[in-house]
Amino acid sequence: MNKSVIRLAALMVSMLLCQCKSVAAPGDDKRWQNAYSYTQDQAMENQSAISGSWSEKVEEIMISALSLTGVDYKYGGRSPETGFDCSGFVQYVFKHAAQISLPPSARTISEMGDAVKREDLQPGDLVFFNTLRSAFSHVGIYVGNNQFIHAPRAGAKVRIESMDERYWRTRYNGAKRLEVEASQ
Repeated sequence: MNKSVIRLAALMVSMLLCQCKSVAAPGDDKRWQNAYSYTQDQAMENQSAISGSWSEKVEEIMISALSLTGVDYKYGGRSPETGFDCSGFVQYVFKHAAQISLPPSARTISEMGDAVKREDLQPGDLVFFNTLRSAFSHVGIYVGNNQFIHAPRAGAKVRIESMDERYWRTRYNGAKRLEVEASQ
């Protein structure tokens, strides 16, 4: 197998493992209980759909983001050792996986890149939500199948959630795609 296929397989396994309910923090609300679960058929369908379209950098972004599942939320947090808030999580992933420096808040991150329609989302796109009665106050990374990975709130951990859940669906503000170059 070539390196890209192995990495993609590792990504898919990570996504499957991240769906485990046991990574939810004690006291997490019912939304986590409704998280989307992959089936083998869906995973294979995703793998064939993505393998020809992802650059190596986007694969790195996804692997990096998924590897941080379970890290504690911390307001103002910018590293796995201290924990993450939403923008700190996105900043860390893009800096370490793609060498892209992002500004310090969800709102300023939302001013970068190209707008993407919800039906055109691809893994690695940034998705934004109104969680503080303010547009673009929360950011996460789209992983596919209407799911995103993010650092949700105090008392929770970095996790994957469905954008189809009522809470996220009603607070969705839009998405952006950053230009990510493949490794040479």
